Amino acid sequence: MRYPDYENGIVNLSNSILRGFGAPTKHKTLPELDAILDKGFHNVVLMLFDGMGMDALEHHLPEDSFLRCHLFKTISSVFPPTTTAATTSILSGLTPYEHGWLGWSLYFKEIDKIVDLYPNTVKDSNGVQAADYHVAGKYIPFQTIGSAIDRAGHGRMVTIAPFDGHRITKHDELFSTVRLICGEPGNKFVYAYWNQPDDIMHKTGCHGELAKEMMGRINRSVEALCGTLHDTLLLVIADHGHIDTRYKFICDYPQIVSTLERPFAIESRSAAFYVKSDCRGRFEAEFTKAFGDAFLLLTRDEVLEKGLFGSGAQHPRFLESIGDYLAIATGDVALAFSREARQFVSNHAGLTEQEMDVPLIVIENR
Repeated sequence: MRYPDYENGIVNLSNSILRGFGAPTKHKTLPELDAILDKGFHNVVLMLFDGMGMDALEHHLPEDSFLRCHLFKTISSVFPPTTTAATTSILSGLTPYEHGWLGWSLYFKEIDKIVDLYPNTVKDSNGVQAADYHVAGKYIPFQTIGSAIDRAGHGRMVTIAPFDGHRITKHDELFSTVRLICGEPGNKFVYAYWNQPDDIMHKTGCHGELAKEMMGRINRSVEALCGTLHDTLLLVIADHGHIDTRYKFICDYPQIVSTLERPFAIESRSAAFYVKSDCRGRFEAEFTKAFGDAFLLLTRDEVLEKGLFGSGAQHPRFLESIGDYLAIATGDVALAFSREARQFVSNHAGLTEQEMDVPLIVIENR
């Protein structure tokens, strides 16, 4: 198992960026990165390739590839290592324990529904909207580090992503937009997000040929981009890694289903279970019998003791979101409530090295 490291991870990277732009930090920084940022750059660009963990880098790219040649160090994702939690940590400088965006699906007592946060849909509903407002935006809002950077007065934050800021829809458009923004006057922090290789890995596997082709394309595109940048520090990271998965279905275990108040939440490899108060002993016994070789089952108190979600001021919704028990994958098994639930060939959010270790790639362009 690989536990998150909140002193050498993406939260610390985000705080190094805050420090570099003269803004107050919220957690420890990465001293080695601070030293590079202190050199002073017109642009600091953070390119995040979803799912491009260390395993993907080492499995798909040769040692002399551009990205591997500029690997600065291996750092840690957050727990759970999944896009919702990790990118929110990068954008806020906070741990998941503080910002509350713990995973793809969270339970909201206000509407008594488990909601997929980004699309604002009811979990496993084939797209049924959870409410006529964005549920997560209302109940778990957060401030981005861009606000702090703007207030500090030493630069501005620009976002390039399919869903926010300068919206892009194509691979090449991502790189051309980064190049365009970097050519504008003024000091800037540019956050550029792309949903590959995660999307391909989910569909075809983390070690498949399509993932390899995408990794090669990313490597070539970053190298070409660096040939056009001036006075720009380019940081390339991932939010999490991937592992090929096989599914087991909670509905096949009626002795477990009978103990539950509702289906599980958060993620298929970090599952929050809400258990009837008079059934907890039975749930523990039945879950351990069925899945004890593939999942670490923790009570709410044990989750808090381990500090898996990080430190800081506990988010008001945190305890509700983690349920009564948290089941965390330690191997290659993922859970779905039924066979109709969405399933992926490769997935993430568990406690393995493949999922937790991500690269910090640093290229100084003068």
